[in-house]
Parts: sequence; structure tokens; C-alpha cells
Amino acid sequence: MDQNQTIPSSDAVLDAGGESCATLTPLVKAKIRELLSGDVLEVRSDDPAAREGMPSWSRLTGNELLAVVVEDPTRTRFYLRKK
Repeated sequence: MDQNQTIPSSDAVLDAGGESCATLTPLVKAKIRELLSGDVLEVRSDDPAAREGMPSWSRLTGNELLAVVVEDPTRTRFYLRKK
């Protein structure tokens, strides 16, 4: 993680441990649909492919990726702001 990166506070958390990218993005889509515009969703993932998949999903959907926190080689947290 960039030492200057600010970790945003989240309005909701999706713990997606054990999910692959193929199942992760539909889960994120469903969870973010429950939020209000401007709310922040924290997504916790242990899928290394999510480090490429979540930024791509963010660009495609217009939901802003605010921060990526790499906790260790397998666990990552993503912070998405709903458009």
C-alpha cells in the first residue's frame, strides 16, 4: 500500500473470501446496488486475480475505485464509491 494513501471509511463491507473473479464481480454488483450514490463499499478478497479484475470492473461500471489495500500476498481490500 502507498504510505500516503488514505483508507476511506466504508458504508458497507463485502467479505468475498474464497470467491473467484467470476463470482466476485456479480457479488459486488449486487451489494453496490443496495447502496446510495456516493456510498463506499469495502470489498475483501483473497483472489489474486481481483487485483486486476476490480480496477477493470470499476472502469467499466463507472464506480470509482478509491483505494486498494494489499494486506499480504493473498488478501486485498478494495474501496469503491458508488456512482
